Amino acid sequence: MRLNGRTALITGSSSGIGRAAALLFAREGADVVINGRDEKKIASVVKEVEALGRRALGIRANVGSFAEVKAMAETALKEFGHLDILVSNAGVFHHQSFLAMTEAEWDEVLTVDLKGTFNSVRAVIGSMIAQNWGRIICVTAISGLTGYPNMTHIAAAKTGTHGFVKALAREVASAGVTVNVIAPGLVDTPILVNMTEDEIARYTRAIPVGRIGKPDEIAEACAYFASDQAGYVTGQILNMSGGGLI
Repeated sequence: MRLNGRTALITGSSSGIGRAAALLFAREGADVVINGRDEKKIASVVKEVEALGRRALGIRANVGSFAEVKAMAETALKEFGHLDILVSNAGVFHHQSFLAMTEAEWDEVLTVDLKGTFNSVRAVIGSMIAQNWGRIICVTAISGLTGYPNMTHIAAAKTGTHGFVKALAREVASAGVTVNVIAPGLVDTPILVNMTEDEIARYTRAIPVGRIGKPDEIAEACAYFASDQAGYVTGQILNMSGGGLI
């Protein structure tokens, strides 16, 4: 098992890509901290992880609040004794034209998607450096690599995360901590409720492999970056878009 004996904190893991990563990590031997905002969904994923024979801890926290994330990390460290892997996955998604976008909408996306990454990394990286081993994986989107209309706030947050990762990777590499990005294209997750069938069909037609992605496929990439086998890979952005961006 690639992650045997490791402990992972996965933000936004009560559904979608985060949930898929949590279950795969458990199958690969890791104990998992499940995070989200919906306590019922969190409890459900905790049960799924425990059914795989691993320990799980569910914590409701808003990643946009450093105080809440810091408390979550401290609780996890007290429970498990170590935090080895962070998957910064929590995010919000909604379309809005720039001319109609409000300051509140802009701030919400930047707070969760960009500041939330800072908050999560800042809360756990000290313990990783102290143990001279750590894996940080940030899940963004290809909108951070190329522009899409009605997504300026999301693109800004994702691109900001890419710069953050490249800089941090250089800063902590000598401490045994790697920092990488997975940038998915359209994936079959609950965020699709924010899109019409016509929008989904239009995006799908532009994907060379002819379909949208699966959460399990993104989770596999997370598991690789989290493993010992990825120790020589840091500061990288993995484009997982089915050829939508080449």
